[in-house]
Amino acid sequence: MSTVDQIILLHDIDSKLFEINKLLGGLPTQVEELIQQEETLKNSLSEKENLLKTTTVDMQTSETLIATAEEKINTLKDKLTDGSISTNKEYDAMMDSIDYEKNLVSEKETELLMLMETKDTLSSGIEEDKANLETLIEDLSTKKKALESKLAEVSEEKNALDVEHANIVKGIDSNVLSQYDAIYEARNGVAVAAVLDNNCEACGAFVPAQLVNETLAKQVVFCGNCGRFLYKLVFEN
Repeated sequence: MSTVDQIILLHDIDSKLFEINKLLGGLPTQVEELIQQEETLKNSLSEKENLLKTTTVDMQTSETLIATAEEKINTLKDKLTDGSISTNKEYDAMMDSIDYEKNLVSEKETELLMLMETKDTLSSGIEEDKANLETLIEDLSTKKKALESKLAEVSEEKNALDVEHANIVKGIDSNVLSQYDAIYEARNGVAVAAVLDNNCEACGAFVPAQLVNETLAKQVVFCGNCGRFLYKLVFEN
């Protein structure tokens, strides 16, 4: 089979696959995008839940430190009044200890307030992510079912065409195949055109006699105007 005949056959297969993909619409892309969004949301939710656990532990630690410091303050204050302090030096040291514990309480209370705000923000974010994830999963399920239904209609034909496509491209020179792919993309899925009455069927441009003869000889020829592969149908009497 000549390269031109292979290109024509490949184009016919691609045209059929294009029609199948058009039937499927944007569902494959939509499903893939939703799957990626689902993964992103799940990761976000997991990160927030882990951070919430850490924040809760930090809050408990701060609460424990505050309670311990307040207990120390009360104990130290009791010593100030129970007669166990006999010198000014001991009194000053005791007051320094009380001030230290008070500063610690103030510091930890500030941290605790910040942790509480963080916890509230995380909790709200988690609830929002869960709601969004639930909606997304429902949407994904609906689109997956629609895609599976449409694929069931055309799967046998599509699979056969995919196999045929893979077999055809193996026999085409890589440079010619690259040219075909580029033209296919640039010309909205129409990469080949017949020569009819010395004109390109696709764009209507005149095709010189020499190029017509080359198409008859199954040589790789391109339209000088639109750049598509050209071929000439030969009708036998």
